[in-house]
Amino acid sequence: MAQTRNRTQACGAPQARQRLRQAQSFLEVAELTADVNDLSLEYASVAASVAILAGIAAADAACCQELGKRSRSDDHHHAETLIQQITPGGKRAASQLRQLLNLKDTAHYGFISITAPELKRSLRQARHLVEFAETILQRSSQ
Repeated sequence: MAQTRNRTQACGAPQARQRLRQAQSFLEVAELTADVNDLSLEYASVAASVAILAGIAAADAACCQELGKRSRSDDHHHAETLIQQITPGGKRAASQLRQLLNLKDTAHYGFISITAPELKRSLRQARHLVEFAETILQRSSQ
């Protein structure tokens, strides 16, 4: 079994701002694509996938701003260990990121569609992570 390396990449405020803009854009597209009232949930996996990308980008933004590094590991869950180091709020953000990442395989590669509750949850978790990153960047600019 191959060993997963928990690599990081140095980054700072400029990269944090760039990743936050990307997170906000991903979230906007996810919300535009999501239609929880569509019984077929035709775009549910697509919307959830983009929401997951929003959460990952938001986690990168917060970590770049606050820690000066972001995860570049093959395992996205490594980002949880970084973001939980941010105080206050990092533990909650890590939990939200974990919930998003746990849907990643189903949303991106699965044959089973994302359910309406999973879609709602992915959008909610992504929103929380984007808001967390926005707070971190605003706090640092004051």
